[in-house]
Amino acid sequence: MTKKKLINMFGEENKRMFLKPGFWVSINILRDFKAFNKCLPENVFVYLFQMSLFLDINLHYENIFVRLKLPASLQLIRENLLTSVNSPKSTLYHWINNSSKKLLLDFRPLHKHYTRRIIPSVCIPFTDLKKHLFELPSKSLPFAVLEPHDNAGITQKLLIDQGWNVPWIFVEGEELWEVSRELGILEEIDYGPNNELKNRLKWTLFQPSPFLVRTIDRIEESLKHLSSNHVVNCLDIACGNGRDAAWLSSRQTIDWRVTAVDAMSVALDRTRQLASDLDVLFKIQTIHAKIMVDGSVKRYQESLSSQTSMKDGDGASEMIKTRPKFDNIPEKEIEFLNKEYDLVISIRFLRREFLSNMANLVKPRGFLLISTFVNDGKHTYKNPRSNSHRLELGELATKFRKGFEIINDEIELIEDGRPVNSFLARKKI
Repeated sequence: MTKKKLINMFGEENKRMFLKPGFWVSINILRDFKAFNKCLPENVFVYLFQMSLFLDINLHYENIFVRLKLPASLQLIRENLLTSVNSPKSTLYHWINNSSKKLLLDFRPLHKHYTRRIIPSVCIPFTDLKKHLFELPSKSLPFAVLEPHDNAGITQKLLIDQGWNVPWIFVEGEELWEVSRELGILEEIDYGPNNELKNRLKWTLFQPSPFLVRTIDRIEESLKHLSSNHVVNCLDIACGNGRDAAWLSSRQTIDWRVTAVDAMSVALDRTRQLASDLDVLFKIQTIHAKIMVDGSVKRYQESLSSQTSMKDGDGASEMIKTRPKFDNIPEKEIEFLNKEYDLVISIRFLRREFLSNMANLVKPRGFLLISTFVNDGKHTYKNPRSNSHRLELGELATKFRKGFEIINDEIELIEDGRPVNSFLARKKI
């Protein structure tokens, strides 16, 4: 069925419907031609409908059939078309064509994932999901899930009901593997008993700071000319779950060594977990320290955050959590404060009294990257509540104008709509 034949069939006055940019037949044609229900030939109807399948798999085809009041002779075609909409082939095509990040979470056991997997994908067995929630993308970012056949439907409870955006769900099976093989996105390896599993996070679901991603090429291009062995170092202040530190350490352009500092021990545990999964743990040093409101830094003692005591009577032991305690060492003996770094980053964290210290930690011709919340005069938001954790417009430019060349100073919205001031500057010689 050609465009010319369709125009001849439906009339020159409807020509515009077949000249839509990008995709000249859409589901709108079916809606526009409801008046032609009774006389629409079956082959034309089927052709139009099939051409629309890859336009938007998530359309409510069932409702369209009801609205069009299909004659009984088309009921079999109706069933076949509805089946094809939900087929692995249609869903895979839609995921490939409509997912900009190509994110797929594999819920199957690790040994199954490494024997046969869709690429790219990340394996987190659904039984371990609670321990790895920090590795998932933001809830606004759509991604796909591959379910084990004996636990089909588990995505609804674990992810969708909790607010994650999962428009594509696959269930393992021969049909899925066959289609994936045809599309060239299936990796199959025969793992023997002596073979070790590859890195679970060869690809990542988590996303680093978008501003860091946008500016890293420029930063690396400048820094690689300053290092003879292409080894550069970064200080990540208030590293959180370590997404930026782990992502940076895993880059191949130059050899990043990252010092990650945070006041939360659980955040540092997660940072080390991500780094280990990416096989870059040796590139990251974690430091348990807190930047105080007055800009001073206190390091925590290197001790267990819990201790064991015995219960009376039954002899069973219980873990009693204790608050971490600060070391009494002076700041001049805190290691990360006595170095200079090629890149100092601080994402969604603000201690105004520490900004001058940050400037001193940057090497000459090194970079300072900050992206944190701001009062932009346009958007209202609840968290962080205090203005002590929010920048004012132009504050960073005023603070660093003398000693730095300002490269980027912009206001942007993060995924939940809150404004941040994203700032990149290079230290003058």
